[in-house]
Amino acid sequence: MAFLGDLLPRVAADVASAGYLEGLPEVPRVRAPSLRQAVLNAPDGWAVLVERKHESPGSTEPTLPSMPLDAFVAAVHAGGADGLSCLATGPSFRGSPREVADVVRRSGLPVLFKDFVIDPRQVEAAYRSGASAVLLIARLETGGFLELPLSELAALARARGLEVLLELHGVEEWPVADEIAVDLYGVNLRDLDTLRFDPEIAEATLRAAGAHRPTLGLSGVSTPAEAERFRSWGADGLLVGTGFARAADPIRFLRELRVRSTG
Repeated sequence: MAFLGDLLPRVAADVASAGYLEGLPEVPRVRAPSLRQAVLNAPDGWAVLVERKHESPGSTEPTLPSMPLDAFVAAVHAGGADGLSCLATGPSFRGSPREVADVVRRSGLPVLFKDFVIDPRQVEAAYRSGASAVLLIARLETGGFLELPLSELAALARARGLEVLLELHGVEEWPVADEIAVDLYGVNLRDLDTLRFDPEIAEATLRAAGAHRPTLGLSGVSTPAEAERFRSWGADGLLVGTGFARAADPIRFLRELRVRSTG
């Protein structure tokens, strides 16, 4: 079974559980700053976002090295990250909305609520966590996985003061972006059905972005050369997770992602 087809029923069960919103305040104690503005104001027009994650499905070794949250926050600040992403997905990723809230409170940086959003309760969790933005995925609509269209989920997010980052993988998904209110765009190098990296598809998708800005490259960055690849395709920045988690020197790793190649 394709990854999404296996994952989404488990996500739906988790979101429907009685404890899904447990531990989150009715109103967020802290609200993270704008992710869109952080990307637009990034040095040299190149934003670097770091993802807090514990598992990387599709990797040879899915479980990532453990890093205490305080050490993670210290490293991303020292490395000059412009913003953060945090997995809120329990199944296959070991994330939670409560961890997103912890990242918001401790980091002071913009934070993306990263999840496979299929239910309004996830938008509510993103709001209560204090996140800046919530991720919506075009493939969930084009693949027929949603009961509510992305336009309604985006409207719910906007009504809660959340920005929307729309993820795409394929040129044919850009029309979805024209139907909803979007603040940022992300092009995923990884196909969410097969979990394989498809650089040619990602390049074509980024080059077709047109006026859809700011646009980030998502996934597949473990070296400065791979970061530069996204820049050459027209991205305004990137999001890195597994590469940061596995780096021997995470601070140096982040700093090197900012250096423009002269080759």
